[in-house]
Amino acid sequence: MRTSQKSRKLLPLFTTFFITLVLIGMPSGMVSSALAVNEVVIGAIHPLTGFLAHSGGQLKEGIDMAVEEINESGGIKALGGARLLMLHADSQGRVEIGQAETERLIQRGVVALMGCFQSSVTFNSTLIAERAKIPFLVTIAVADDITERGFKYTFRFQPNQTASVKSALEGLKALQEMTGQSLKTAVYMHEDSIFGTGLATLSKKYAPDYGIQILDIIGYSLRGLTDLTTEIARVKARKPDVLLASGYMDDGILMVRTARELDLEIKCIYGVQHGAFGEPEFAKKVGDLAEGTFSGGLHWNPVKPEVIDLIRRYEAKYKGLFSYCAVYGYQAVYILAGAIERAKSLDPKTIRDALAKTNLTNHIMPFVGPITFDERGENPSGKILLMQILKGKENPIWPQKFATMKPVLPMPGWIKK
Repeated sequence: MRTSQKSRKLLPLFTTFFITLVLIGMPSGMVSSALAVNEVVIGAIHPLTGFLAHSGGQLKEGIDMAVEEINESGGIKALGGARLLMLHADSQGRVEIGQAETERLIQRGVVALMGCFQSSVTFNSTLIAERAKIPFLVTIAVADDITERGFKYTFRFQPNQTASVKSALEGLKALQEMTGQSLKTAVYMHEDSIFGTGLATLSKKYAPDYGIQILDIIGYSLRGLTDLTTEIARVKARKPDVLLASGYMDDGILMVRTARELDLEIKCIYGVQHGAFGEPEFAKKVGDLAEGTFSGGLHWNPVKPEVIDLIRRYEAKYKGLFSYCAVYGYQAVYILAGAIERAKSLDPKTIRDALAKTNLTNHIMPFVGPITFDERGENPSGKILLMQILKGKENPIWPQKFATMKPVLPMPGWIKK
């Protein structure tokens, strides 16, 4: 049968109308996978200005490096080679700004979010993401409270506060066994947000299980902080074996400088997820005062060959020292990109479901197993690495499988002979 001229003219219209009806009737995830897309838009919220700009900047650099690598290797292949587009937002280290930036990124149409370095900012930003049903991958933020609200869209691959404290206390016990030094008593100094307060409280709770007594807990506010004389004098009066500490760069520097000024004699200064003691920048800024200090916190796998190449490329590209912030930003992008690849979709719910099924064995973290997520969105294999600064360099000392040297105690220069 011959088709009339009028029918031939109407055919494209009917075809277009039919395709439109099919796509409208499809779930959004099916629409996304049915069509090739040019880019996948993700949002990242970190402190890019303000007192935490150094750490936030390194997170951004690690993220950008991973995005560039993925795009250069073909993008998200399940979406026709779509390129990752990372929208960076500056929290300025302030909860209310981080919250506003999270809302702004969601309005921009991001399919996933990551952030935020500070627990207090992350706590609020994940709430906004949960309400909008946008998956949120925590880059760095340790507070247990973040994942204890029954959320379905929040995931964290680093160890949380409880896991960090138990690992840190286990590491402190291991230090005693490796050196023969008695490290039975401690005072805990911390900044007073949910980050530091939570770590100190949990340390007090679990310390007896490891044969350690917390003699005192001393909190301080970061707002307008210029002096820690009273706090260090209180530590000195207690005469502990160990000064445990949780804070950030500026207060960490102030802490060790004040300790030296007040002639604090201490066997061991031990940062627990401390934002200064685990940073190569710390030793550069305080010189000999960093000598012998310990950091139980976030790091990379120091014995994995791929990491050596990554560090070389990073330092050549950014002309700075590689840090735990850079590596966590870098790894987070690969976790999220893997979920989007498996989801084959731009639908946030589909991406969330794929993220929940993550089982990443080829990672660069010092963990005891693959990166997976439990029902709370936590990674059960997350573990800290214990480092000691000697001759201005960080050295892994525990767990033994990652160690490159033995610890030195008492710390050089902190005990009078």
